[in-house]
Amino acid sequence: MTRKTRPVIGARLSGLVAGVDTLAQPATTSLSTALLDPGEFQPRYYFNPDALEDLTRSVREQGVLQPLLVRPTASGRYEIVAGERRWRAARQAGLTEVPVLIRTLSDSEARLAAAVENLQREDLNVMEEVRAKLQVASVTLGVPEDGVVARMFALDRHADTEPELIARLDAAFGALGRESWRSFIRNRAALLNLSEDLQEAVRTGLDYRKALVIGRAERPDLREAMLEAAAAGATVAALREMLRGPAQPTQDVFVTVAQQLRDRRAVTRLDARQRARAEKLLAQLSALLSGQASDTD
Repeated sequence: MTRKTRPVIGARLSGLVAGVDTLAQPATTSLSTALLDPGEFQPRYYFNPDALEDLTRSVREQGVLQPLLVRPTASGRYEIVAGERRWRAARQAGLTEVPVLIRTLSDSEARLAAAVENLQREDLNVMEEVRAKLQVASVTLGVPEDGVVARMFALDRHADTEPELIARLDAAFGALGRESWRSFIRNRAALLNLSEDLQEAVRTGLDYRKALVIGRAERPDLREAMLEAAAAGATVAALREMLRGPAQPTQDVFVTVAQQLRDRRAVTRLDARQRARAEKLLAQLSALLSGQASDTD
């Protein structure tokens, strides 16, 4: 079973940043699978074994239908820019060669091409999608990945200072679809601040909205309990309730007043007017409790 693609993404980004149009070109040659190495800009960290096995069966029956994008390295080998999953499936299927597009790409072009190729896949998990969009933003702004979110927040806060950069971000995220760059940094980019175990849980199926709630738990035991509850089907609202903890009972007003009256310093701080009013209220309360007060008092 092959993955669905959304080639319109690559088409829309073509021309915005150099290198994207290589994704649409036909294969020109084949290379030995042994000469290929995974790329450093691969957004994927997790390859679902079942999905990979499905792709392996398809490759065994039909071959690799879409070429890999690779770039030569100084060692005489080739780095996979896009198509690592197809390469893994081909090796599992026993293929010794795969169709490739060989392109001499800069790091920026390779980063972008890897991101775009993966964003066209339907089975990309949320963490992988976040990283891929981060790569697109990094290339668009010319900023390292570890600083791009802060740069985007700065642009959002000072929208009038660099309109050209904002226009480029608007165009890039508009081509990607689904969400604007402002929505991205305010919502899903927060996943990058989660602990590694929670990020791994998102990669393997945990709803990212639940992960963001769980990530706010400070106590390890509470976080573990919330993870178990999420795995059992707890909703985001239910997880928020767990985070808040049980509601604290409101202290009885009579107990509160009695404690205040026992505090001599609090009583002596009353001026003459306040003391007279307090005495009147206490007299009324005493009459009410003794059953002497009428309903009209």
